[in-house]
Amino acid sequence: MLFWQLILMQAVTLGILLVLLYLLYRRQLSFALKRLQQLHQQNLDKEVTLNRELEHAKLERQAEIEKGRQEVKELKDDAREEAEKLREQMLTKAKQEAGAFLTDAARERDALKHQLSSEIQESSVNLACGMIREIFSQEARQELERELVDELIVELRKIEKEKLKVQIKEAEVVSSCPLLDNQKNAIREIIQDAVGHHIQLEERTDASIISGLVINLGGLVLDGSLSNKLRKMMPYLRK
Repeated sequence: MLFWQLILMQAVTLGILLVLLYLLYRRQLSFALKRLQQLHQQNLDKEVTLNRELEHAKLERQAEIEKGRQEVKELKDDAREEAEKLREQMLTKAKQEAGAFLTDAARERDALKHQLSSEIQESSVNLACGMIREIFSQEARQELERELVDELIVELRKIEKEKLKVQIKEAEVVSSCPLLDNQKNAIREIIQDAVGHHIQLEERTDASIISGLVINLGGLVLDGSLSNKLRKMMPYLRK
């Protein structure tokens, strides 16, 4: 009888243990399932957040790429504009330098032309003077001298006194041969009347003027020589 009681007690104890184990298993299983659901939901939330961050990062990357493209485009435009400005500046500078070069060349050409013209004119005058000395006799040159001096005296009388009014004490008279007394007196009278006081008349001969007269009143020179008349005629002869 005692044996069966022991077996029954063991069976009851085993049954209670089994029930307790089952309840414990159910509880752990429920906790594990709940924990798995929580982890699954967390993973889902993290995935959504990650996808959102990835999308945001993608948009930012696209924005940065677009910004970079825009900056590159602006740099290209600026470089193109700067290159165009530089080209325009270089063209303008080249045109200015070319214009200055042409201007200098034209100035040098005109100066050389004027120099050659002056040299040719002077050579022509010297040649004409030489021809006159060779062709005309001494008497003929003296007669021409008197006529030119008389002509200059007439011209002097026509000049306004204000134009001859200079501060001088003496006047120099240059002629190809000595003047006649009446010619010297006439010249002195005209000059003294213009300056308003007595002057000393210094006479000097110079065969290079061929004929005529040159009067030096300080800084004022009255040139009535034949050589000067020939120089004045040269421009008309060139035409």
